[in-house]
Amino acid sequence: MRTALAPLLAAVLAAAGCTPGALPAEPGGKGHAPRPGVEVRLSAVDASGKGTPAQWRGETLMLREPPIAGSADIADVRYVLDEGQQPRLQIRYRPEARQRIHDGTAALVGKRAAISVDGRVLMVATVQGPFGESMMLSGLPSVAEARELARHITGE
Repeated sequence: MRTALAPLLAAVLAAAGCTPGALPAEPGGKGHAPRPGVEVRLSAVDASGKGTPAQWRGETLMLREPPIAGSADIADVRYVLDEGQQPRLQIRYRPEARQRIHDGTAALVGKRAAISVDGRVLMVATVQGPFGESMMLSGLPSVAEARELARHITGE
């Protein structure tokens, strides 16, 4: 990952929450899927210590394999502004993956899940409810940094 993303990653690490959200499809159905070679993952954090190790805020997490969702499941990634004009990164999943993601996150309600890009954990949050259509990452420090993360993932 480019070093320009390091400040963003540090800021997102301090972010709170991953919430369901709705993202309208773009006119013509074109989305901004992850570009080849970029791996975006939604993984359960295994409290029993089984899985693939990853670092987050000085803590070693064990991420379950396989992930609940990966880059191939993503139809669209973009930055958005919430009602308070705070930048967020919104991820919309492909229709064929939505039920699997819904079921996977339903099993995690009250437990932790991690979002990672290219092996670096961006955020760990407690799942508040199942989701499948989309999710949102909050706590991004600026529109410019949210754009940069979306650009890194999609190449657009």
